[in-house]
Amino acid sequence: MQQYNTQLSKITLPEYGRRVQELIRYCKTIPDRGKRTAYAHTIVEIMADLYPEIANVENSKQILWDHLALISNYELDVDYPFQITPKESLSGQPVKMTQNEEPFRYMMYGRVVEQMIEKVKTLENPSDRIRLLELCANHMKRNFHLVNKDADEDNDKIINDLVNYVGIEYKDEVYQVFLYDNADLKKNDQYDPARLVEPKKKKKKKK
Repeated sequence: MQQYNTQLSKITLPEYGRRVQELIRYCKTIPDRGKRTAYAHTIVEIMADLYPEIANVENSKQILWDHLALISNYELDVDYPFQITPKESLSGQPVKMTQNEEPFRYMMYGRVVEQMIEKVKTLENPSDRIRLLELCANHMKRNFHLVNKDADEDNDKIINDLVNYVGIEYKDEVYQVFLYDNADLKKNDQYDPARLVEPKKKKKKKK
């Protein structure tokens, strides 16, 4: 049965959308504290992706973790990297970020991917474009599986979505990117696209 917005739970901070709220709700159910903390770090990264302009705000990391705590109703038991501002000390809602009026093409991938795509189009060297496209693709795949945690590996979807992002003229270059297995992306809790290592080439056996 279809659920209407009026039937769904209220979104604590609409700036981050319902998906982030659902991720935080799921995070609260993870029994292992270490894994729960790692998942919380990942959620904060997604929140920062949704609002990259927060990087220009003083104490931006503190604000993101305060927002995480607020959305969880201060019930998320993790190792916070900052002293979270107590609920009673907050004067109304935490600082709201100015929302970009331009709509997302794919909400689950975040705004930062769209910004990276614009950077791709400014690069003249094809190898540089392919490398940045590869970072985009793996970032997209990781975010996709965070939002759709039960989904099967579907590299074709990621590649097709990336082609739609960057344009058909870059299709041949997109097809050259290397996509990591979802399990490998999950292992890297402090994921940073710029740190993705090149895939190791298999050594040929000597005859």
